[in-house]
Amino acid sequence: MSIKTEVSFWKSLYHIGAIAPLVAIVFYLTEMFSIILGAAVEPYPSSVEDWYTLFQHNKLIGLLYFNALDVFSIAFLGVMFLALYVALKEFDPSLMIIATFFALLGVVVFVLPRAALLAVLPLSDKYAAAATAAQRTQMLAAGEALNSLGAATPQTMGFFFMAVAVMVISVVMLRSESFSKATAYIGLVAGILTIADDLSVMFVPALASILMPVSGLFWLIWWVLVSRGLFRLARITLGESK
Repeated sequence: MSIKTEVSFWKSLYHIGAIAPLVAIVFYLTEMFSIILGAAVEPYPSSVEDWYTLFQHNKLIGLLYFNALDVFSIAFLGVMFLALYVALKEFDPSLMIIATFFALLGVVVFVLPRAALLAVLPLSDKYAAAATAAQRTQMLAAGEALNSLGAATPQTMGFFFMAVAVMVISVVMLRSESFSKATAYIGLVAGILTIADDLSVMFVPALASILMPVSGLFWLIWWVLVSRGLFRLARITLGESK
């Protein structure tokens, strides 16, 4: 691979990595406002049977309530983490390999169970078509199993691993000039709050309801700052390739 081709490759990765967190923000806000505004049209389900009914009435709202867009937004973040590895590996390759491992592990742990939950769509169709009470009971039991699969793993462990990655990345950012110090410090705070939130889910659930939106806000800010930094690197790389 020639130097010019290699530089062009990293430029593309920086661009896509910069776009990825912005897509995640759009998807996150879309889901949030869908839940807030959609309540006037369809109440938020409180049971598996309610979910089945909602999917029969309105699959789009059901998917938005179900946070189905998370599958795509978190997968996109995997590209952002790869771009961060390339951008920061020269400052501490060992730490960046560790951070990238935990980041991609978190993405996989989050995405796979969340994607499996989408099996609720065919289950809702089977529930609606069930001819007997026994068949409906079977479909409800299958839905409960899916719900238990997705309740803890993707929401806690996935973000836990990503939080560890963000903290390590933020430490490396403090040694570089590629990203602002504010980006590094906000990443550290986001990681600490997320880990505290995950632990409080298990030990102090009341505290989790406070920490979750606060940590979420810091994640959104960090995504924006990382996006800005990667766009800047893409422009610098483009200049070097000319």
